[in-house]
Amino acid sequence: MSYDSVATLKAFADRQGITFPLLSDAGSKTITAWGLLNRSATGRTAGIPHPGTFIVDPRGAIRARSFEQAYQERSTATSVLTRLGLDAGGDVREITSPQARLRITASDATVAPGERLTLRVDVTPGPGMHVYAPGQSGYIPVALTLDATPDVRVVHPMTFPEPGTYYFAPLKETVRVYEKPFRLLQDVTLALTASLRQRAAAGEALRLTGALEYQACDDKVCYRPQTVPVEWTMTLVPLGR
Repeated sequence: MSYDSVATLKAFADRQGITFPLLSDAGSKTITAWGLLNRSATGRTAGIPHPGTFIVDPRGAIRARSFEQAYQERSTATSVLTRLGLDAGGDVREITSPQARLRITASDATVAPGERLTLRVDVTPGPGMHVYAPGQSGYIPVALTLDATPDVRVVHPMTFPEPGTYYFAPLKETVRVYEKPFRLLQDVTLALTASLRQRAAAGEALRLTGALEYQACDDKVCYRPQTVPVEWTMTLVPLGR
């Protein structure tokens, strides 16, 4: 639903190949009634809402929602679904590192400037291994760090799964660990710079890089901390208009 006319929505749907219904809210009456009107928008954009996405299951129940302040910046649909646990996205990179296997992917294969997407790292500890979780002192907890780039406007707080506990009898200590496969989700919002828009118009690649740091132990040995380079590659596309 948007404040655009029926004719504008039809032209947009035809260009983008959209087959589901688009609703025209003439005069932004429903947008205003729902408290979504962007009151800072003026001129041609007056009447637009703060963008929002609802994920509805086949029974009609709302499973998730995502709202942004700026109409140019919003979560992709697959980013929202990724945060719900759906295996959607682009190319998958498999990395075998000491004491763990990594699976690197992103929520989207194609992204536009201003979009919020989810970078994903699936970590499978080796047999009999455990990886230390955030908040555990005395060891190196797992952490994902992204390299700085002007292509990213915001690196959002990292999402970690709830860890388990492990009791190490020789030291009589209980520690926070991941013993089973676990998933790390890192959301980023892309920039809206002129440079990134030009690259999107040309269909260039976007490459985001970083490093995963962790320390793993088994029942007998605590291994040296590992730092594994990781990267995601997507194709840039212009904003849909």
